[in-house]
Amino acid sequence: MLGAETIKITPPLLNRISNIDQFKGLWAGLERYTTGLNLIGDVAAYGQAFHAMLGPLQDRPIDLEVLCLLHAGLQRGERSGFRTGAHPLEIMKDGALIGALETAEPEQIAPLLEKLLAWTQRALAEEALHPLIVIAVFVAVFLQVCPFTDHNQRLARLLVTLLMLKAGYVYAPYVPLDPLVNEAAEALCTALRHNQESLEAGRPDWSEWLGFFLTLLQRQKDVLASRLEVRSGDLAQMPALSAKILALFEKQARLQMKEIMKLTGGRRATIKLRLGELVEAGLLRRHGQARATWYSLV
Repeated sequence: MLGAETIKITPPLLNRISNIDQFKGLWAGLERYTTGLNLIGDVAAYGQAFHAMLGPLQDRPIDLEVLCLLHAGLQRGERSGFRTGAHPLEIMKDGALIGALETAEPEQIAPLLEKLLAWTQRALAEEALHPLIVIAVFVAVFLQVCPFTDHNQRLARLLVTLLMLKAGYVYAPYVPLDPLVNEAAEALCTALRHNQESLEAGRPDWSEWLGFFLTLLQRQKDVLASRLEVRSGDLAQMPALSAKILALFEKQARLQMKEIMKLTGGRRATIKLRLGELVEAGLLRRHGQARATWYSLV
């Protein structure tokens, strides 16, 4: 079905995997700065939302029911089921059609997905293949099956994030794949079409798709790495009270001076100084004036 046994890990692929895994280790080493990491611009709300949605699924095997539940979530809770008619996979960029690929017949969807999900779970457990390779194979086949009438590509990106979380890449939810995929739409279409043609011909060739997918994941971690590079020095030198203030915003969307004083036990003058520094550093935003002043994460 997959031809995964034909996969060859070339030096360029190995370099990409190693580069991504190095960042995985770096992120784990920075866990003591969790509050700071959650403040890296717009990734905070995005990452927290993903963690809230996907966290309960991290220890649950992905099956057909999970797929339908996640898809229903993308449709804002509407009942979800597999498509019953033909539906090509359309690759778009900035709203324009880049290319379209043929997809599985409706009666093939459930059997193909069951085989794919079983293989993915087994491959991740056995660790004969690197987890990023397993995830790459999974998403390519999932897209070629294209089980729903809409949101297939959004669901695929969501599943990539979930599988990365399962494999220990806990930074994955903090950088959305959507803009990166949009930027690389032509390469995605070319790589996926090449892979599809090789599978249909009975001569599986994963090289082009793996190159594309691992490059995509490398760009994803580069976005976060660049933000960390800017902020890490500030975080390392942050006064204890400043870190304590920031930690309050993990559970509170907005706080006033009197609340911060009560929760930290700090003096008003010192807290006012630290709040000013955090605002100037771009970590907090000040709202309102005088007694009505309140603060939130940037």
